[in-house]
Amino acid sequence: MSAEAAAVTLRLNHPVPIPVGHRVEIVEYADTRPEKKRQRHRFDGAEPFRHPVVTDLDTGIRWMNHVHASPFDNGGNSFTANKYPLVPRTSGLEIERTWRGRVTACTLVFVEGLSTQHTTLVVAPE
Repeated sequence: MSAEAAAVTLRLNHPVPIPVGHRVEIVEYADTRPEKKRQRHRFDGAEPFRHPVVTDLDTGIRWMNHVHASPFDNGGNSFTANKYPLVPRTSGLEIERTWRGRVTACTLVFVEGLSTQHTTLVVAPE
């Protein structure tokens, strides 16, 4: 991507508090579902292609959705932490593209009904 490429807005369903100015790597996953399933209008929010993996290259911190760590439901509870890996699983995930950029804006919003935070991250591609 050229330095003149337009900024990309990422909307993430979990907190990803990366400071403005930090360099990040974004890994996006391919939709490997059969065409028949792609045409359905069902909830598919738990599919890996819906959620990129974001790594802050300045701190080394990586943010993933549970679908990148486990092929099953998150299966956890608020009392016992899951034994998630430090990197995305390699089985069942097909990378569509990997790109880098610099954060130009980051906003976290607390979603009361879900008791979690969602993130809007704006990244200027390098």
